Amino acid sequence: MTKIKICGIKRAETLACLTALAVDYVGFVFAQSRRQVTAEQAGAIMNAVPGHPPAVGVFVDPTLAELEEVLEQAELSVIQLHGRETPDFCQQVQERFSLPVWKAMAVGSDNGAHAGAEQIEAYLGVTNALLFDTYDPALAGGTGKRFSWEQIPLLQQSASPLPCIIAGGIHAENVGELIRNYWPSVIDVSSGVETEGEKDEQKIREFVGRVREA
Repeated sequence: MTKIKICGIKRAETLACLTALAVDYVGFVFAQSRRQVTAEQAGAIMNAVPGHPPAVGVFVDPTLAELEEVLEQAELSVIQLHGRETPDFCQQVQERFSLPVWKAMAVGSDNGAHAGAEQIEAYLGVTNALLFDTYDPALAGGTGKRFSWEQIPLLQQSASPLPCIIAGGIHAENVGELIRNYWPSVIDVSSGVETEGEKDEQKIREFVGRVREA
């Protein structure tokens, strides 16, 4: 069954909604972004909602010290790396914090060169899942744009046996197509459940419903 991750949580009310809907993962962005939160803010939001889903911390090129500082204040279940982190750094993160590491890779305008077979293979032994998001030269992710889903089978084959997470341009109207055709391990959505840059509970409920119907 495809799991659901809703990313970019900034309010306890949103986290409470996601907890009630029993989504599989919630994401907190600690990198520079309009969805960025501090470790203190994330910790307070999580403390306000007991029993919330596993929290994924999203980082771009952090140091080990920066990760440790966040983990001291926010209880994370997964570390998601969205920058130029090397396989060696991913292994260091795993060993230092004993947490699963998800590595994001860019797919898109350069025909998938950022997520080619050789690049994927380098991360197979040092990460716990690979996330494929739309390439944008100015952003590390969160573009809200869909890449060519026809590439997904090849990405899944190259990443096997790791789970594949798909992000970028996913919303209630197209998520059924994505699941029925490609069966990703996890779907990661943020802008697809927002209105004017803020999480919209109605859109969240509709999205979760469509995933479970599919």
